[in-house]
Amino acid sequence: MIDEPKDDSENVLAFTKRFDSNADIKDMRNFVESDQAVPRCMHGGVLVSEFERKVTCRRCGAVLDAFDHVLSIAKQETKLDWELRQLRGEITDHRTGLEKLKREELNTRNRIKNAEAKLARISMEIANKSIAAGIPVAAVTRDTYTESEVQQ
Repeated sequence: MIDEPKDDSENVLAFTKRFDSNADIKDMRNFVESDQAVPRCMHGGVLVSEFERKVTCRRCGAVLDAFDHVLSIAKQETKLDWELRQLRGEITDHRTGLEKLKREELNTRNRIKNAEAKLARISMEIANKSIAAGIPVAAVTRDTYTESEVQQ
């Protein structure tokens, strides 16, 4: 008779399973964080009841603490005030920078005009000296520049 091997499968641990040793503690807690991201109401619109003396959100219906709600609005306005001051300062800085760039552009254009006039005068002098020396002028001639361009 052939002895069949003994089945020890109940003593074998599955390595693919992950064990959480604190699973029982998590089940006993009274307050548990939600795993899902629940969209929160920002309480943008409120209903103020003078008769009930309470502030209620018009979207979700939650009763709000009046002081906390007014404080959050004040903080938002303070933040907006600070951001507005920052933006106005940036606008002023950009305007002064733009004025400097415009002046620099104007100065650059004037320098280009002066350089072109000097180049025209030098070219005329070279052409005149070449003609006076009897050397043929191939690239630059008197006809290339008019008298008005040279005087600028």
